[in-house]
This record gives sequence, C-alpha cells and structure tokens, in this order.
Amino acid sequence: MTRPVRYGAGEIFRWPIWLGALTAVGLISALFGNDGWDALSWFAMAIPLAVLIWKLSVRAR
Repeated sequence: MTRPVRYGAGEIFRWPIWLGALTAVGLISALFGNDGWDALSWFAMAIPLAVLIWKLSVRAR
C-alpha cells in the first residue's frame, strides 16, 4: 500500500498565484493606455484563459 503524496502550500498555490498575478497585470495594463498597453493586456488575459481551456480539455479525455 502506497502512502498518499502530500503537497505543501507553495506547491498547491504556485500556479493559481502566477495566473492571478498575470490576470492582474492584464487588467491594470488595460487601464493605462493604448497600443502597446492593449497588446500587453490581451496577451496577459489570454494566457490564463488558454491554460483553463487546456486543463479542461485534458480532464475531459
């Protein structure tokens, strides 16, 4: 019988914190201006969405 793997708080919350920070960067950059700021905003907001879609598609298989 194998023992269950125990994860620490840093391992559990690493990716949600990074994705939340990236989302915050995207939202804040959308407020600052146009052109480059808009591109940064779209990029920063698209990555968490892409990760979500990827994880949902992997789980569905």
